[in-house]
Amino acid sequence: MRVKSIYLTVFFILFIMNTCVWAQTGFDKKDMLRKTGPIEIVSDKMEAFQEKKMIVFSGNAVAQQGDIKMKTDRLSIYYKKSNEKKEKIGKQEMEMAGDLDKIEMKGNVNITQKDLSASGDEAVYYQENAQFIMTGNPVLRQGKNVIKGCRVIIFIDENRGKVEQCDAENSERVTAIIHPQDKK
Repeated sequence: MRVKSIYLTVFFILFIMNTCVWAQTGFDKKDMLRKTGPIEIVSDKMEAFQEKKMIVFSGNAVAQQGDIKMKTDRLSIYYKKSNEKKEKIGKQEMEMAGDLDKIEMKGNVNITQKDLSASGDEAVYYQENAQFIMTGNPVLRQGKNVIKGCRVIIFIDENRGKVEQCDAENSERVTAIIHPQDKK
């Protein structure tokens, strides 16, 4: 049992080292949640699943990269299969983790960047196209402005968002409350 926990610890360290890249000075908007900066994650519990290429952070999980902060009850990070060969640790061969594939957030999701925030029940960030898709009563906020819908899509690289209405069965439509800016 002790050997197994040592293997898991070594696996986790190699897993993290293989996937994190140190931050460069300053962040360009194309660098946000991309390959150039580390993602710092704090939670009550962490579990790694090598076969699934997944790490789960649960209990008040907070992840931050650059000026984007994500808070949720459960944060799952999925990695692509690595093209690199396996690393030998003791008598076991362990496959190295690949690049980030997606991040899933479930329960009390709150994503902020500067004065923008999005909240909902669930969200998924897709690394390939740099976009968040938020569902479960999603709400976008900027200052006093509020937009609600059934599905919110945030395009990180394009600095834009999209809010979609509910299905035809559910009559809820996109709702926005926009406050004109005060001119002083």
